Amino acid sequence: MGNFNGRVVVVTGGARGLGRDYSKYFSRDGANVVIADVKDTEAAAAEASAEGPRCIGVECDVTDRASTRALADRAHAEFGRLDVLINNAGLWRGLAEAGLLECPDEVWDAAWGVNVTGTLRCYQAVVPLMAANGFGRVINISSMASRSGGSTYGLTKHTVEHMTMGMAREVGAKGITVNCIAPGISAFEAANSAIPGADNVVAGNAIKRLGTSRDLYDAMAYLCSDAASWVTGQTLRVDGGAGVS
Repeated sequence: MGNFNGRVVVVTGGARGLGRDYSKYFSRDGANVVIADVKDTEAAAAEASAEGPRCIGVECDVTDRASTRALADRAHAEFGRLDVLINNAGLWRGLAEAGLLECPDEVWDAAWGVNVTGTLRCYQAVVPLMAANGFGRVINISSMASRSGGSTYGLTKHTVEHMTMGMAREVGAKGITVNCIAPGISAFEAANSAIPGADNVVAGNAIKRLGTSRDLYDAMAYLCSDAASWVTGQTLRVDGGAGVS
């Protein structure tokens, strides 16, 4: 769907799961991809490079300001520019069940650290490099769970959606758009038994199937494209019509 020839795309959480697929798809569509994750980045980069242009892996802790700045600097040093950030790194396993009343401190702190602070840190690191070229696309990742205030995970993703609007407002004049994708349940998550009752959720969708990494990639490819140059501060729900009545 996308044509990203000459673009440099950073995918956080890109060494595993859905992020690894996004990295391959961007490479297949012509981008140099910088795969950021806490480990296994070189193997993922080799896999993505086999699909298209040269990709690199960079170990990064998204909660750490110095680490995210080093990520942005490495991308710029290797490719001379930085065009797209996919803020995909996140914690989700078990968080939907954490609730609020008895949520352990370490679970709460980790969820907010990665899902919210990590999203902010990466945004802060890449915007100066994007602004220097007068072009940038930032895609934050939320979730269908953002509509619920009863889980730690949902609250962090609700915050990401609101933060997206603030980000879009402050960088629009720099030629940068910031949007958010809120995925429904994907085949990857269901296969890993990460979401209890996934079958029941899908049965309530308007489109009664699990999502795929390609469904999600096509949405982000649109938001990263020139066709979406006047779209910013939005959350696109890619969830098969979950909650549609």
